[in-house]
Amino acid sequence: MRDVFPYEKGYWYPHLSKEEKEIWERFIIKFPDAYTSCQYDFHIGEAPPFNTLMDDGEDRNQDMLYRLRIDVVGRNLNDVDIIEIKKNAGLTAIAQATNYRKLYMRDEDLIGKVGMVIITDKERPNMDYLCKKNDILLIVV
Repeated sequence: MRDVFPYEKGYWYPHLSKEEKEIWERFIIKFPDAYTSCQYDFHIGEAPPFNTLMDDGEDRNQDMLYRLRIDVVGRNLNDVDIIEIKKNAGLTAIAQATNYRKLYMRDEDLIGKVGMVIITDKERPNMDYLCKKNDILLIVV
């Protein structure tokens, strides 16, 4: 079971750095009604095979250590946004959001739309254009 949190400022956000936490909290303050709930550090994709000769056949959730991680999955009713939070976001954030969305859509039971959002502290050259071309909402806070 993946934990679902209310969309509000918290004392801790799994897997977010100090800088990402500050960006995320500025976003929450600026857009208090953007989501109803969210999930942090959302694991997706496949894990590498484990050598069962090295253990007792139980992975003990070790596979989660090797999966890709979405910073935040923001939820509104049936719709979700794949959210990447990056200080000084660049092209890698676009690649992450785009590919995380593909894996999310492959692996999860979908009901509504799946959008992509990059939240950053500074807009770099070409990012607005490239995000629009990739149907990603770029938000600078």
